[in-house]
Amino acid sequence: MRILVVGQGLAGTLVSHFALQKGWDCHVIDSNSPSASSVAAGMFNPMSFRRIIEVWDADAHLSAMTQAYSELEALVKTKLLHFMPIFKCIPNQQYADEWNRKCAELKWIDPIQNRIALGPGKHISHPQNTFGFGCVRGGGWVNLPLLITAWRSHLQNLNRYSSSAWTYNDLDETSLAWDAIVDCRGIATAQDSLGGERLDIRGNRGEILTVTSAKTSDQAKTDDFILNFGKWALPVESCTWRLGASYEWNRTDLNPTPATAEFLLDAAHKAMGRAERFELIQHDVGIRPVSKDRRPAVGELSAKHQLYTLNGLGTRGVLIAPRWAKLLIERISNKTQLPVNLQPIRLKIFS
Repeated sequence: MRILVVGQGLAGTLVSHFALQKGWDCHVIDSNSPSASSVAAGMFNPMSFRRIIEVWDADAHLSAMTQAYSELEALVKTKLLHFMPIFKCIPNQQYADEWNRKCAELKWIDPIQNRIALGPGKHISHPQNTFGFGCVRGGGWVNLPLLITAWRSHLQNLNRYSSSAWTYNDLDETSLAWDAIVDCRGIATAQDSLGGERLDIRGNRGEILTVTSAKTSDQAKTDDFILNFGKWALPVESCTWRLGASYEWNRTDLNPTPATAEFLLDAAHKAMGRAERFELIQHDVGIRPVSKDRRPAVGELSAKHQLYTLNGLGTRGVLIAPRWAKLLIERISNKTQLPVNLQPIRLKIFS
């Protein structure tokens, strides 16, 4: 099987990994345009905090995710997957009551505690405007920027990567050379028309900060858990965090917004109870590809051209992408059916 993967963000990385795992002749092309994966924090969480419920197929997705990133770690010889607890700042008594009620039925969460214990004599007390902390197990983060660059180097070493732009205008010629083509271009796919139709993938704009601070002798260790306070602080190394994120539907530019940075910095400063201000060292912007029903597009786009896609992964891409990338390769391999509610045809619109 000869397969061409277009786009080397998270989706393209995983699809090419599973294709190579089958022993296929796989090549990846990428335009090197900015992608959401290259700046994403890579956080995963089996819980939705809005309604305190388990996310879609959490067990199946977490199992596939762990397996896939462990395989990739072995191939690129780099640590990528980091499990760590997520502590949710409880905002009010009603939410606290609901959280504690859900503890009896959800395996991921523990009862609310008044402070986060960090070792003998060290803890973080809850801010005055919250009602304690709820702990989520099974969360963590994947170093996506590192994964993308490491996998690109891996592909280059195998002579399986090219830097090149590609659109559906190239499809007739390209499809003659490959048994299958998988479009993993993210938001760029929505701007391309195939036979008068395009895929309704929408851009959700997000801004993320990387910050640091000096470590003091009396500072509690806060680099072994993720803190969610409506926004979130994710430790990437000692005294360095990523803060996020904003969500905007009406903007597509990649220009960092000073007001957003100030908002995120203030929120983190208050939630983490720090005596000193953070130092901003990087401010990133990405456009997340999202579908109208918050489910990915997985499957065939054009039978004539043997064209497939994995797209619309949204904010939970790190968690859900490995499972569906692998199942997409199985679909291409033996024509097994994918769920109807994930098939790309549901998102096709006239351009």
